[in-house]
Amino acid sequence: MATLSDIALADDLGQFEIKEIYGATHQLLQEMQQAKAEAFPGRINAMINHLKERLQGKAAYPLAVLLETSYLSIQHQLKKDWNSDLKQRQLYLYDNTIESYRGRIPSNVWNQVCLNYAETLVHTGRSIDAQAVLKEMVKDENDPSYQRLNGEFGWTLIFYSTFLPVKAERLGALEKALDLFKTAKTDIKDEKGQALYDERIKLAGNMIDQLGDVDPVKLAQQPEPTADEQRYLNWCAEQQLFLNSGNDIEPDTMAKRDLPLRIQNNAFLGNFLDSLTHEFTAMRRSLYLAMNSEEVADDHKMDGDNTRYTKRQEDLKQIYRQAYSLFDKMALLLNQTMQLGVEEPRVNFQRIWFEDEDLKKPLKPFVQNTKNDALKALYWQSKEVYGYEKSDEQSLFVKKALHIRNRIDNSYLQVVEKAEPFEKDNARAQSHHITEAELERMTLAMCQKARNGMMYLQFALAIGKK
Repeated sequence: MATLSDIALADDLGQFEIKEIYGATHQLLQEMQQAKAEAFPGRINAMINHLKERLQGKAAYPLAVLLETSYLSIQHQLKKDWNSDLKQRQLYLYDNTIESYRGRIPSNVWNQVCLNYAETLVHTGRSIDAQAVLKEMVKDENDPSYQRLNGEFGWTLIFYSTFLPVKAERLGALEKALDLFKTAKTDIKDEKGQALYDERIKLAGNMIDQLGDVDPVKLAQQPEPTADEQRYLNWCAEQQLFLNSGNDIEPDTMAKRDLPLRIQNNAFLGNFLDSLTHEFTAMRRSLYLAMNSEEVADDHKMDGDNTRYTKRQEDLKQIYRQAYSLFDKMALLLNQTMQLGVEEPRVNFQRIWFEDEDLKKPLKPFVQNTKNDALKALYWQSKEVYGYEKSDEQSLFVKKALHIRNRIDNSYLQVVEKAEPFEKDNARAQSHHITEAELERMTLAMCQKARNGMMYLQFALAIGKK
C-alpha cells in the first residue's frame, strides 16, 4: 500500500491507481488548508495535472477539476486579493464544467460539482446565482451531496439576507434558512454534516434575534388576475423572473408581483431605474409569449430543408439581443449613481469597472475598495456574461453566448430542426446554426442573468445609499 509520501515524491505517478492519487491529492489539500503552505511544493499541481490526463474524456474527469478548484481556492485565500487571477480561473472552471457536462456524467459527480460551485458563488456575493446552480442538482437521496441540498439553499439565504433593505424581508429569508437547516440536519447521514448544520441553526437564530421587532410589510391589493394572467404569473415565479426578493426566498407563497427599488430625491435617476424596470418586465412578457406561442411557419421553407422559419424564433432572437442590451444600461445607471464620469459612448457592462475602461488596467477604486458585496456580485456577473480577462480560456457558456449575440447582431443565426454532425466542407454555414431548443434555453438563461443583474444592481444602490 503506497503512502502519501510515496505518491507525492514519485517521479512516475502512472504506477499508482487513480483512486490512490486522488485520495493523496485530497489529503494534501486538507493539510495545505490547515498549514497555509504545501508540504511538498509543486506536487499538488503535478498530481492534479496527471489525474486530468488519465481521466480525459471519462465521466470522472470533473472530479479532477474539483481538486484544481480547491487548490486554486486555497492559493487565492493566501493571496488576499478578492479579484485574483486564481479566483477568476476557479470560477471559469466551474462555469465551463457545468455547461460542458450537463446530463453527461453520473448524478453523484454532477451534484458534487453543483454543490462546490454554489458555495464558491455565495462567497462572491452571487447568492441568487448559487440558488440557480443548486436547482440543477439531480435527485438522489442516497447521494451525500444531494442530502445537503436543503442546507446549502438555506446557506445562500443567510448571505442573501444581508442585501435586503427591509427588515421584514430579512426576517423572511432567515426564517426560511432556519427551516432548511433543520430539514438538512435530518436529511444528512454523517455526524460531521449534522454538526455543521447545528452551527448554522445557531447562526440563523442569532441573526433573527438581532433583528428585534419587525413590522410586517403591507402590500396594496391587486385585482384578481384572469386565468391566462395567473398562468403567466406562475411561470414568472417558476423561472425566478420577478423583481421581488420573495422570488428567491419563497417562490411558492410569494406575492406574485414586482417590487422594484425606487430612487427618491433624484428625478433623473429615478426615471432611469423605472424605465429599466419596465423594459425588463416587457421583455419578460415577450419571452413568455414566445415560449408558449403556437408555431406559425413562413411559406418559403424548402422540402428536405433542416432549417425552420417561424415568427417565434425571430421573437426569441430579438429578446436575446434585448437581454444583452440591459447589461449595458445597468452600467450606464452605475456610471450616473457612482458619479464615475465616463462618457456615455464608452460605458458598457464589461469595461466600466476598469481604469480608462481598459481590461488590461487595474480596477477603479469604486469597485476595488468597496465593502458593498452586491456591487461585487454585479462585477462578477459581468465575467460570466463577457468572460474572465485574467483567464487564458473562456467557458463554453461565455463563448456560446457571445457567438450567438454576434451572429444575431452582425450576420445571421439560422434555426435548425436537429443538430447536424460536423462537416468540414460545411463548417462556415454550420457555425450560423442553432437548434430551437438551444436558442430557447440560451434566451431564457440570458433573461434570468439580466434579472439577477437587476436585483444585484438594486441591492448595490440601496446599500450604497445606506
